[in-house]
Amino acid sequence: MPKKETKQIDVAKSFEELEALTGWFEKGDGDLDQGLQKFERAMEIADALRKRLDLAENKVKEIKERFGEWE
Repeated sequence: MPKKETKQIDVAKSFEELEALTGWFEKGDGDLDQGLQKFERAMEIADALRKRLDLAENKVKEIKERFGEWE
């Protein structure tokens, strides 16, 4: 996923979607094909969230360097 898209990810909605996917798996009602599709989607969301978190961490480091470390 390009950086521009990663920055625009709605973190709250992405977590909600992950929770819904997790709930689906916990029920154990689906078939294999549905499970594979949902698992792939969950991995896509998790990857996008990880990238967004990395960007946020880098931004925090940048701000701290600009203003000096606060302890």
